[in-house]
Amino acid sequence: MKIIKTIISFLDSIYKNRYILFTLVIRDFKSRYLSSYIGLPWAFIQPAAYIFVIWFTFTVGIRGGTLSSGIPYIVYLITGIVPWLFIGQTLVVSCNAITQYSYLLKKTNFPVSLIPLIKILSGMIVHVFLVALMVVILLFHNIKPSIYWVQIFYYWFVMIFLFSGLGWFVSAINVFIKDMAHIVNILVTMLFWVTPIFWPYANLHGSYRYIALLNPFFYITEGYRYTFIQKKWFFEFVEMNIWFWIVGIIIFILGIFTFQKLKPDFGDVL
Repeated sequence: MKIIKTIISFLDSIYKNRYILFTLVIRDFKSRYLSSYIGLPWAFIQPAAYIFVIWFTFTVGIRGGTLSSGIPYIVYLITGIVPWLFIGQTLVVSCNAITQYSYLLKKTNFPVSLIPLIKILSGMIVHVFLVALMVVILLFHNIKPSIYWVQIFYYWFVMIFLFSGLGWFVSAINVFIKDMAHIVNILVTMLFWVTPIFWPYANLHGSYRYIALLNPFFYITEGYRYTFIQKKWFFEFVEMNIWFWIVGIIIFILGIFTFQKLKPDFGDVL
């Protein structure tokens, strides 16, 4: 019962301060780019340029062709790259969230648990733009909209849920162990290549398929493909859902308790 009360109290504090969170998210998003000459458009130019380079390389340069399913390889790749850009960037920036917003710790009764969420939701703004850009590429390759596309909102919820737990965990640890940011950078690079982004999950056989299911990011990247190109509902894959939500809930709860445990000492360290 004590565990449940702790979680409810933690989440209730976030809900009660949702308007403060919204204001800080917008401020964070603007502050990232307003100091540059071009300003806010950089938030969209940089990732859009990255997506364009990948599209150009695999359609004009390498000519990736099509998969055995008949899906153009570039379409398969883009639908995995777009969610991964959010995954990788959010993990990295979440590490330094508490350090960056250390001045808020001095404010009386400020809900510190909001700070990692600022980075996550700020990143979602750019991610929504990239999803729109991805849709344009899909339409260019004759991938027509379908009812399955509505489940993108489910995967956005999944991403916010998962990265809330991860954000609370890595940001709290990074206050005391500065190496956490470097560790996360290495893990992001490793996970990029072991997650089926450039290669199909169907290439895995035997126990390797179950190991892949332990990677919660695979659930997201594969989910985007189910949504946009394979026309499958997420609930059709019972085993994958069970694995993800077990891992996801553990990460979420671990993030809350780690953050709550270390929060009283943030001010002393910073």
